[in-house]
Amino acid sequence: MAPPERLNSSIIFFLFSCLIFLMKSDVAYAGEEFKGLTIYTENDPPYVIVDAKGKIGGLATNKLNYFLKAIQLSEENIEVKPWVRSYIEVLNKPNIMIYPIAKTPERLEKLEYIYKIYDAIVFFYKLSSRKDIVISNINEAKKYSVCAVRADYRAEYLKRSGFPMIDESNDSTMNFKKFIAGRCDVAILTEIGLNAKLEQLNLDSSLVSIAYPLSEIDSNLYIAINKNTNKKVIDALKNAAKKLE
Repeated sequence: MAPPERLNSSIIFFLFSCLIFLMKSDVAYAGEEFKGLTIYTENDPPYVIVDAKGKIGGLATNKLNYFLKAIQLSEENIEVKPWVRSYIEVLNKPNIMIYPIAKTPERLEKLEYIYKIYDAIVFFYKLSSRKDIVISNINEAKKYSVCAVRADYRAEYLKRSGFPMIDESNDSTMNFKKFIAGRCDVAILTEIGLNAKLEQLNLDSSLVSIAYPLSEIDSNLYIAINKNTNKKVIDALKNAAKKLE
């Protein structure tokens, strides 16, 4: 019979070998299963900025890159597409991910939110020259026309809340230009998004001012995936994200 010390050493070696095997299995799983995923985003400064060479940067990129590294994917797995097209695909096709995207009741029915990549706060903004616009609550805001991006979480909030005059655009830059041109009374934007658009269009910040802070919306931004994706893949993504918290 082997002495106790040898038995203990054998048990420890066996357990260590099992641990290494499981770790390698997880890596292999990530390397193979996650390769079937496609990630969509849009060029939406300041959160996502795509330069002339196709390199992706922006405020949402740092945390996203940590997540991609954790699941052994890279920027090559990201496709830059118009928001509306990407949004329709992620709602209807498994193995499609999208970022940056906010949570809404409608989206939670079809998407699994995996990882938070940016904190944001939303405001109603008006042109500073519009002294006639005064908003002290949500019901008063409904008296005014609102510029919003089609299929954006803020547009969905407006519709869900019964706003009667929503002027929708297909992208955020077009939306902002309409607001500055006075084609709507107020725009629904984050502060950092507003500042990025002003800089992009070389406009002075004094042109606009806050009309009302919209604390009713969860404006944090995430990366999410279609709910019909294999549950093992979703669970593995969530586990990878949890380790980054």
